[in-house]
Amino acid sequence: MSRLRSQIFALVITALGLGSALWIATGCGEIEAIERWPSGAALLADTRGLDRLLEQVAQLEGTPLARRAERLRASLPDCPIVEGRAESGQISDIWAALTCATGSADLIALEQARNGWDVALSVPVAGGHGVGTLSISASGDVELELRLPRVAAEGLASFALPGGEATGAAELSESETLFHARVRPQGGLDLASLVPADSQGARLFRLKSELFAGLVLDGVWEIATYLPEEGKAMPRTALALNFSNRAAAVAAMEDFIGNLQESWPVARTFFRLGEADGACLLDLAIMPGLAPCYVATDRALIVGWNPASLRKALDGHSGKRDGLGDSSGAIIHLDRFADADRILSASLRTEASSQPTQYPWTRITAKATPDPSGFRLKFRFESGRGT
Repeated sequence: MSRLRSQIFALVITALGLGSALWIATGCGEIEAIERWPSGAALLADTRGLDRLLEQVAQLEGTPLARRAERLRASLPDCPIVEGRAESGQISDIWAALTCATGSADLIALEQARNGWDVALSVPVAGGHGVGTLSISASGDVELELRLPRVAAEGLASFALPGGEATGAAELSESETLFHARVRPQGGLDLASLVPADSQGARLFRLKSELFAGLVLDGVWEIATYLPEEGKAMPRTALALNFSNRAAAVAAMEDFIGNLQESWPVARTFFRLGEADGACLLDLAIMPGLAPCYVATDRALIVGWNPASLRKALDGHSGKRDGLGDSSGAIIHLDRFADADRILSASLRTEASSQPTQYPWTRITAKATPDPSGFRLKFRFESGRGT
């Protein structure tokens, strides 16, 4: 498996497993139980629905996940509903203990949570339980819903949890994206709060600057990774940070560049795209293809991995069926990964796989909204085959 395919596979697994990671990170003990949650981790599933899900996962040929899915399909109990328990609290331990459902009293809450879904899962976290539900259609589309508590996670996870305000229109081009996300976190964008004052990052990059303290930003961040250009060894990537005051945002960015120049022997080069001015650090070649640039539009600072990334990000194109709308969300285009793999393999002079990974889904979409109990995250894995 090529390096890109390994990265792509990691993205898919991350999306499939995001629920458990967020449950752990966000202290889901605050989610109120319907009745009494079972001890440890527990699962209730419609056997046919679970078999359809495993059949889809098994299409990731050549991966450990596919091989495990095949083994699990072969060992599913012959009954309408199955249950699984793991006193360890680890989701991975559930699969070795699937049995026919017994209707035990301590699974009543989980059965109520399932309520028409194919699968319901509860996981103990910080004295409470997190809950997720999943269904798969006959065509292979997967719907996954996660409930998170009102209090957001500490650290980086908090930047993925939205507040009640809309994000507004996308700043970055929506065509040729491999990954595209736009979020307005409920706590804003105080990136500097994550960097200890005496850390190497704070010393080298001055991350305690006004820009990274969130003083000039309006709280919305957006990122997009695009198909690489032919002959190039890295996908094009850009980040957008909306601001409330353009002059202040530009001043903060230029101050940040000045601070970088105190620590690194790099030169500032003037850069313009249309009416948007900015700068590049073309000799900061510490990673493949890295020549970071930024421009300031009338609404946002746009930072690109290199000039080509900025040109793509601001080409003004919209995807035919993409669109993050004005709510926090993300899209992963699995149907474009084969092209990306081919381009990168050619540029790196490595042999592309004669049998590239076939993904059972064409794209994954995620939407996050606050609700009375906290947050609701909805994922959709689209097969592209209709219903």
